[in-house]
Amino acid sequence: MNPLLQVLVASIVFVGAFVVLSFVYWGVQARKEEQQRELARRLGQLSGDPGNTLFRTQVKDELADALGNLGRTLDEHIQQANVEYTVSGLLVRMAGFAAIGVMVGAVIFQSLVALIGLAAGFVPYAILVSKSNERASQISAQLPDALDLMARSLRAGHGLSDAMRMCAEECPMPIAMEFGRVYEEHNLGRDLRDALYNMIRRNPQNFDMRIFVSSTLLQRDTGGNMIEILQNISKTIRDRFIFRGKVKALTAEARFSAYILGGLPFAVTAAIVALRPDYLDPLIQDSLGHIFLGIVAGLFSTGIFVMRKVSQVEL
Repeated sequence: MNPLLQVLVASIVFVGAFVVLSFVYWGVQARKEEQQRELARRLGQLSGDPGNTLFRTQVKDELADALGNLGRTLDEHIQQANVEYTVSGLLVRMAGFAAIGVMVGAVIFQSLVALIGLAAGFVPYAILVSKSNERASQISAQLPDALDLMARSLRAGHGLSDAMRMCAEECPMPIAMEFGRVYEEHNLGRDLRDALYNMIRRNPQNFDMRIFVSSTLLQRDTGGNMIEILQNISKTIRDRFIFRGKVKALTAEARFSAYILGGLPFAVTAAIVALRPDYLDPLIQDSLGHIFLGIVAGLFSTGIFVMRKVSQVEL
């Protein structure tokens, strides 16, 4: 082997190993720091470091108001995902990804087909929606335990605000952050009703949290056994999770069929490219091939949408 090539291969292997080990090391360090922050929070240090404060002022973005319903929808996802940027920051990220996609498409296709790279602009939005849905699911899953803890705290003689503080200290993130913000806002003088409404606005996708807030405010206005209310809400949420698990098991066949049928065209295309690299050239180089690709993409998206609707059950 050429000595220069040997040096090049050795350098690539060394750099690759260094990068992998660096990722492993910093991953372990990040995990240790997260455990230390969690321990500090559970010991009662609600505010933590300035970057992870539970009481964080939401930045008002004028662009969100200017975009109307679209801006409000994006702002709801941003608040639900608890990310640092605003609607303006999201649009800047989408524009940057779209520009990169067009440039990559121009290098590959060298024609107007490169405009298909604009679809890359939706990558930041898709990531945001994924984070939003994941955090909403975590909050819904953690809410029953938090309500049980609040019920035990009330039974022990604590007030509602102190019960929320206990949830902020004892429960895991992200439900602890939400109750911690409510406690901090109320502790700084804001009415509890407004603090609870703010928690709903930060988590518009959590129907269970709406039930909790509505029940709490109704009990404060009309009276009743708050401990029993919290226990009933907790039991209802757990029963709903059990039912959703059963539905997910019953629809598993339809979902996996959608995964297989959705991935089959890409697997076949990859096999054709590997075996006959020039076989698909007319689809890329000929204008008629571009039309066929557009039709196929439309039909493929429609099929995926239909199969997704078939595998979903309205709860």
